[in-house]
Amino acid sequence: MEMQLSKLLYAIGILLLMSCKGTTKDNIQTITSTQQVKPHQDQIDFFNKKYFTTYNLAIDESNLSDHPYFSYLDCKNEGYFSVHFVPKEKDLQLFWSDDYYKKEDFNTYDFEKDNRKIEALIKNNLNAYNVFSYFIKKEYLDSKDGCTLESIWLTKNAIAEIFLYNLKTNEWELVKKKSSKILPPYADNNFFISHFPNLFVKQNKAVNEEKTFPSDLKGSWAVSCDNGLTTFNINKDEGLISLYGNSIYIKVQVEKRFENEYILKFKQIADQKDWVDTSLRITESEISKDKIIGKFFIKKDGKVELHWEGLYNIKKQKIDYTGKDFSLIRESDGENPILLEKC
Repeated sequence: MEMQLSKLLYAIGILLLMSCKGTTKDNIQTITSTQQVKPHQDQIDFFNKKYFTTYNLAIDESNLSDHPYFSYLDCKNEGYFSVHFVPKEKDLQLFWSDDYYKKEDFNTYDFEKDNRKIEALIKNNLNAYNVFSYFIKKEYLDSKDGCTLESIWLTKNAIAEIFLYNLKTNEWELVKKKSSKILPPYADNNFFISHFPNLFVKQNKAVNEEKTFPSDLKGSWAVSCDNGLTTFNINKDEGLISLYGNSIYIKVQVEKRFENEYILKFKQIADQKDWVDTSLRITESEISKDKIIGKFFIKKDGKVELHWEGLYNIKKQKIDYTGKDFSLIRESDGENPILLEKC
């Protein structure tokens, strides 16, 4: 698993803004079947470190992607491709498309900080994504005006090759070829879901039905046992944690997934003060008890990485208590995952 993740972490670099020169997915016609093609020896490894680019959602000054991606352009050699991290489940799709940028001010936006933030959210949750590459070979690029993201065009007969990353074999598998009039970064959630619906349906079922085991955890963890304000207490299958300061506490369901890996789900409100602001108050019946709100990874040194995702509000169809709205993220200076020590 560590080798797989380290390979995927090579997919980091610098965002290049570009002008929108494509059309919608309706202008792409299938020219071959979806029969899987095994990788060739000379096939591009889209996660090779020389293709480093930045995890991002901003495509250009007026367009946002609805999922994280990175792209690479070289008109003389590889061509043009983008790698897309497309969520398998609807709630995670809504998080990236609707919630992630709600509080951002693009006048003071920090792309490097955003890259690190997106990387932290993706890297230990890869099973929640289908990872595709949308690849245009160099012969289908019209670069007479220069080979930049602002000047590049596609030829009339351009073909896109679509690859799916196999997390078990760490190989890219060609799953479809299509005529294309859109540049790679503009392939959105709907494009991949509409062309590979069975893949998403099957994966959704697999995620929801994944087997877990009774928790054997017992103890208390904190950002700092000496100076920390919030302690996460776990007693086997139940935990107690501050959701927001000393005003909202929740009970969480703790389930073991793999060795040293646990998932957390919302169980019920333990305490909620009357003076909590209306915008911060939660209604227990509106919070999903099935969705994973966090993951708990025990490291070799005994410390823990808590990957916090937030509470999924069924009524609002959005994830609440992300970022510094959550006590432990606020105590760790906004970092997520949160490094905890056992007290």
